[in-house]
Amino acid sequence: MPTIVNNAFKSEYGFDSPSFTVDELGNITARSITLEVVSDDDAFVTDFAVTESGGNFRIDGGGANNPPITLYRNGTKTFDLELSTITMNIFSAVGANPVAYTNGLRHSDGTTLADSQGKSDGTLYVSIPSNAPDVLYYGNADGTVYGTITVENPTGLFGSAAITSTTAATSTTTGALTVAGGVGIAEDLYVGGQLNVSGIGIAKLDSTTNLDINAANKIILQIADTKLGELNSSGLAVTINNSTIDNTVIGNTTPAAAAFSAATIATAPTVGSSVTNKDYVDSQALSLAIAFGL
Repeated sequence: MPTIVNNAFKSEYGFDSPSFTVDELGNITARSITLEVVSDDDAFVTDFAVTESGGNFRIDGGGANNPPITLYRNGTKTFDLELSTITMNIFSAVGANPVAYTNGLRHSDGTTLADSQGKSDGTLYVSIPSNAPDVLYYGNADGTVYGTITVENPTGLFGSAAITSTTAATSTTTGALTVAGGVGIAEDLYVGGQLNVSGIGIAKLDSTTNLDINAANKIILQIADTKLGELNSSGLAVTINNSTIDNTVIGNTTPAAAAFSAATIATAPTVGSSVTNKDYVDSQALSLAIAFGL
């Protein structure tokens, strides 16, 4: 093909060549016009070129039959198929009872999931979900010819993580694992040791639904290492002497003033107007005791 240097393909009214002209009115004369539609999928570079040799799969022109490949969760890979006697299928199990795996599959012909299996040409798109098994397989229709697909987590994404360090945590910046920002946990949280909450201001335990606090034996109420009481199977046991409610002292050591219209204190109460046989009656403690049902 001749090359024209420093000479634009342009006439007085537009581009010009022996087979293509534009006149003064903008009319185009061309021998033929071919329109090529480029989809988003066509813009991707094929990751694996899949061909066939003797009824076996070959990947990227390699000489090994049905070689193992690696795919990563939450990623999509493309397989450009040029097969003649076998078809491309994805399995979660092979052997006597092969199990098809269709999650995340689609083909360039517009089919998806199970309908995108069994193709011999075109492009197969394989999107590996986060819950995919660790091993998948690519193979022919009945799974007798197959290669292994190892499924791994990409960098920064873990299905599980084991931290073997036993360094104790004494603050938010110490321990086997420290996180500088917040932590979101979608499922249950199990703590084998103590759960400590520290920070600026008032620590908050908040629930958008009912809050269920459960203990096998009892719940200890303690402030500044001083036990105030406990909640056990018998109920709430909290010492209230020398405590206040709305600045009213509960359990005065000196009797508070009390007025009686009539009282009998020498004998046990026998009628509703009698009082108990006590040396004194603290009206504040009595009224609060009645209020709390003590």
